[in-house]
Amino acid sequence: MPIWTIANPSSYDNSGRRPSRAAAVCLGMLCVLLLAGIVGLDQLQTSYNTMKKETDQLQTSYNTMKKERDQLQTTFNTMTKEIDQLQTSFNNLAKETGPKGWTLFQSTWYYISSEVKSWDESRQDCIERGADLVIINSKEEQTFLTNLNKRIWIGLTDKDIEGTWKWVDGTKLTTSYWTGKQPDNGNGDPIYGEEDCAEIVMGWIWNDISCANHYNCVCEKVV
Repeated sequence: MPIWTIANPSSYDNSGRRPSRAAAVCLGMLCVLLLAGIVGLDQLQTSYNTMKKETDQLQTSYNTMKKERDQLQTTFNTMTKEIDQLQTSFNNLAKETGPKGWTLFQSTWYYISSEVKSWDESRQDCIERGADLVIINSKEEQTFLTNLNKRIWIGLTDKDIEGTWKWVDGTKLTTSYWTGKQPDNGNGDPIYGEEDCAEIVMGWIWNDISCANHYNCVCEKVV
């Protein structure tokens, strides 16, 4: 008669529960990972929303500043136009009410003499008129003077220091329109004497020449 061995029932129960515990642990880990993922996604969404809000605020600020800039540009253009109109009105009024015999150019009055005199006599004549010999400050002014088509004295001399040319207001010469090898002080030839005064020859050019020569002059008075 065979002998049957009856196994311990508890061994089946324990082995049967082992897979269930492992599944529970895995499920728990998956839940933790899922929760962490959800939390991470929520944080990313929050960061995205914050950045989008800041971007929208920056865009709004940019649009506002652009609008203000356009308004300022419009205001500037309007004011510039008004200034030009006022300048034109002023020039027209000045032409009607300016001193007799004087010509207005770029807010400066010029007197072109009809008599020829030495440089010193010409300057004294300008001073008596409440002005001085012309000082050339721009290319436009140089063009205005050369268009007179006369040999004229200008307020430039090196009487104090030979070779150091100064305007009548004491400022040193910086921009010049000398012709050729001028100034040359007459190349030392005694027939010409000391050439300490400057003139505009008919045309664009300057020349140094004896102050005793007699030419027309241009006096200048700033408005």
